[in-house]
Amino acid sequence: MTRGTNIRAAVLIASIGLLLALPGTSSAATSVSLDLGKGGAHRALLEKVRVNGFVLNPNPGEQVDVKVSASGRELFKRTITPKTNGTFEVPFAVKACCRYLIETKTTGGQSAAVNFGVRVPKKLRRGRLARLFNRSLQAQGFHTGTNGRRVNRGTHLAIKAFRKVNGMRWSERYRPSIFRTLLRGEGAFKPRFDDGKHVEVDISRQVMSLVVGDTPRHTFHVSTGTGGTPTVRGNYRFYLKQPGYNGKQMYYSVYFIGGYATHGYSSVPNHNASHGCIRNPIPFSRFIYNWIDLGDSMHTYS
Repeated sequence: MTRGTNIRAAVLIASIGLLLALPGTSSAATSVSLDLGKGGAHRALLEKVRVNGFVLNPNPGEQVDVKVSASGRELFKRTITPKTNGTFEVPFAVKACCRYLIETKTTGGQSAAVNFGVRVPKKLRRGRLARLFNRSLQAQGFHTGTNGRRVNRGTHLAIKAFRKVNGMRWSERYRPSIFRTLLRGEGAFKPRFDDGKHVEVDISRQVMSLVVGDTPRHTFHVSTGTGGTPTVRGNYRFYLKQPGYNGKQMYYSVYFIGGYATHGYSSVPNHNASHGCIRNPIPFSRFIYNWIDLGDSMHTYS
């Protein structure tokens, strides 16, 4: 090798060394990883989860974008700055169903993901899970009359309304599948009309829903007219309100045509039982009465 070649090689080696020493030119690759920590691949509802993350060789000012989803629904997004040692945490409580997906992406474009399933209780008792169930029913428009920690009469009536809307057996019995559906944001009554504040009665399913626009706000189990005295089908407007009991033991009645009304009654069975009116459960009758304004639309159909 000539003396000129030796000089050029020495200059090249020195230049490479200088570049490697400059900030931001490290040859070490950046990566991000996630760990579910204690609890494994299945978690219980309301369990507090802390997902642990680590960024290897973070660049100056590196941040991590976090997205948490459940069964395809985005729950929240968050941007986190890792600690100086590259670690970060994603804490949250499990309030959805049924498979969580935690996805992260660094400023530099490195990504990682973990997931876990959610256990839903087979039985409901008084406590935080009962409160979550009541609130989940309400969120899908099934009126319970409570957001509390008890599974009460209102909860069971709302379960019956849910079952009727969703083609299940008409009972008041809780099932985990009901909770799962509600936590996925599904199962609500689907209105046929979109004409402002109105009421719809689906005679075939024996349910009534108080609707605003196309959103069911309060859905109830009801009983309509028998074969001999059927409930009229059609589009009407409420024209008369009658508080308290009348001589026919109709409780807090709101009339929509002639003698046809929605009202509370002592018996609201799982079959058509009235003389044409829409019977609603007495615990909810005053609420329904107060919600409806004279002039609101009333739609009855099969």
